[in-house]
Amino acid sequence: MISNEDTQLEIKAFLKKHLGEVEAEIEKYIPREATTEWIESALGKTVFELDLEAYSAGANKPIWDLLDRGGKRFRPILTCICAEAVGGKWEDGLKVAPMVELIHNGTLMQDDVEDDSQARRGQPCTHLKFGVDTAVNTGTIMYFWPMAKIVTNEFNLDDDKKLKIYGLYVREMLRVCSGQVWDIAWHNGGFTPDEAQYLNMCLSKTGVLAKFACQLGAIMGNSNEEQYDMLGKFGQIVGVGFQIQDDILELIETDFKERKGSVGGDIHEGKRTLIVIRTLEKGSEEDKKRLLEILDSHTKKEEEILEAINIINKYDGIDYSRKRAEELVTGAWEGINSVLPESNAKTILKKFAEYLVDRKI
Repeated sequence: MISNEDTQLEIKAFLKKHLGEVEAEIEKYIPREATTEWIESALGKTVFELDLEAYSAGANKPIWDLLDRGGKRFRPILTCICAEAVGGKWEDGLKVAPMVELIHNGTLMQDDVEDDSQARRGQPCTHLKFGVDTAVNTGTIMYFWPMAKIVTNEFNLDDDKKLKIYGLYVREMLRVCSGQVWDIAWHNGGFTPDEAQYLNMCLSKTGVLAKFACQLGAIMGNSNEEQYDMLGKFGQIVGVGFQIQDDILELIETDFKERKGSVGGDIHEGKRTLIVIRTLEKGSEEDKKRLLEILDSHTKKEEEILEAINIINKYDGIDYSRKRAEELVTGAWEGINSVLPESNAKTILKKFAEYLVDRKI
């Protein structure tokens, strides 16, 4: 029987093995320097004259500044695994795999502006290095540029596949932005969600991109409708589990916090995480009042952030959240298990889900 530690090591090695091919595909979507051919492939024939140097400075450079900082790249790899798990080819999933990764990094770029974040992956956030205007606009470019290859049908997809990808793309982009609506409203104060509302927000904000990755792979792998639907349900729950684990690591893992670039960033941002919701449910009136005061103040004072963490640690929010994530992913796997044929890809998919909710960084 494979232990959790064995699974961690195995999936880390799997991610590392495929990282290079994913990076190469991403560069086919967004090159490091703007070229006439690349811009015209998406925007059409130039009417007057392109300033390639300025475009590179305002888009390609900040995009690759963020991408080169690292990242797990688990979403594009998830697309490839799902393509193979439904009987298709890894290579077909790989063609479209950068789409979700670029969208994900676009959300990070814009989230950092919205959250007034200072650091991302150990460096100053994009808006601090290149300006708020560049970060907002470039994040938007990362949302939409990936669709160019589908619009121009570079991969020779039939009309049914193209329409399915269009529909998936539009719906999930609306969902990811809607998830942010709730998150922003909550951490601005005045609203404190219950557990079900929080999980629904995660389903939209974080779960949607894992769902997108899984269903994109299913489309490219020629899945049947049941497999497509169940992989979507599985992916979104895995994304929720990933977010809950993120919230836990942000409070307890030093290495994770150092990579994020801050200690108690969720406290400073006033985030209503599942850990906080559970603390507000179980805490004394005095502790609940004080925790909300600190969250709503968006403090940057370390002593107040540590005070909030100490309040949280008095209750079972972290353990409860960890168990909840495990329950959700276990239940989601039961739903997908019966619709996928036995294969190495299916085995890896299960271990992948376990890794995402049990990782340390």
